[in-house]
Amino acid sequence: MWDKIKEYVKKIYKTLAKIEMGMLPASLAYNFVLAIIPILTLIILIASSFNISIDSVITFVNNLLPQQASNFVIEIISGKGFDNAVGAFNIAAFVIATNGTYAIVKASNTLYHVEKSDAIKNRIKSVILLITILTLLIFLIIVPTFGEKILEFIKNNDILENIIDEVIFLFTIIKWPITFLILYFNIKLIYTIAPSTKVLSKDTTKGALVTTILWIVLTAIFGYYLKYFARYDILYGNLSSIIILMIWLYMISYVFILGIVINTTKIREK
Repeated sequence: MWDKIKEYVKKIYKTLAKIEMGMLPASLAYNFVLAIIPILTLIILIASSFNISIDSVITFVNNLLPQQASNFVIEIISGKGFDNAVGAFNIAAFVIATNGTYAIVKASNTLYHVEKSDAIKNRIKSVILLITILTLLIFLIIVPTFGEKILEFIKNNDILENIIDEVIFLFTIIKWPITFLILYFNIKLIYTIAPSTKVLSKDTTKGALVTTILWIVLTAIFGYYLKYFARYDILYGNLSSIIILMIWLYMISYVFILGIVINTTKIREK
């Protein structure tokens, strides 16, 4: 039994040690950063259209994002910066970012030994994967990491004033169980559709479970670190937030690739 486990772990390590596998997490992290700011901008733009003071939104954005990114977002939500050039930039950033998920498709095909695949279908699939993964990452940023801060912002602005205390109490209870379920089933879906071959959902269970647990652990650690210990601003100034975000995204990306490798690595039968 132990020999089989040791052999299984060695196979995973050998696959992860390949040059292309070592480069993929960094590529993913970069492309996620490239796409996440335009998506967050859109979300904040929609949120600012509700009955919330624009000054309160600006204060919240300044506390949430690094200065350069917050300035960009604030100009847009205040109506000063959203023009054709900004729209074109957001679209271009998103299109370029699909290179990261396209690499996931190609890596999955390699691991599943898919020799031929349709490049156009893979490109379309990479857009779907990017939207899905970004949705999960933004969910992790908004709910487990900054959920309390967002609810505090809502409370301070007298929104949902009649039920806000109950909402905060309920959020504290269900935050991690809901996070686990949303991540697990969406990651299973991503692992199932990424390769250009039929993959059964049950065959992605191990990788999805490991990825979900590690994503939650990493998010909890970094959320706690950001809240109580982060002092990168002493060395890096306004770049501190983006550096911490890049580290978190790199680790998240590495775990995501680990999950694919786990799914494609078979335990030796007797």
